[in-house]
Amino acid sequence: MTQSLSRMSSGVTGLDEILYGGLVVRRSCLVRGGPGSGKTTLGLHFLAVGAALGEKTLFISLEESEERIRHDAEKRGINIEKVEILDISPGSEFFTEVQSYDIFSSAEVEREPIINQIVEKIRSL
Repeated sequence: MTQSLSRMSSGVTGLDEILYGGLVVRRSCLVRGGPGSGKTTLGLHFLAVGAALGEKTLFISLEESEERIRHDAEKRGINIEKVEILDISPGSEFFTEVQSYDIFSSAEVEREPIINQIVEKIRSL
C-alpha cells in the first residue's frame, strides 16, 4: 500500500500540476540550471507563497544584493515584501581587490563567519 505524500505549492501553478500538487513536504529539492534559467525566480515564487501563508521565509544570497533581488522580484510581479533576505554577497570592494570571482569556493562557504551568519539569521526567525 502506498502512502499519500503531503505536498505544498511551488508557487508556480504549471509546475505544481506537473508535480502532482507541488513539492513534497519535508523533502529536499535541488533546482539546477544555467544562468538565466529561472532558478532564483522559482525560489522567489516559492518563498512569496510561503510568506503570504504566514510562514517564516529566508532567501540567502551569495551573489546578488538584497536591493537587486527585491527590484527584480518586483519587476516580475512577485511580492517578496515579507520574505527575509540574508545578503552575504561580496561587496564592490571585493572586486577591486580580487581579479576573478567564482561566487564562493567550497572552502569559503564552509568558513565559520559565513556559517555563523546563516545560523544566526535562522535562529532569529
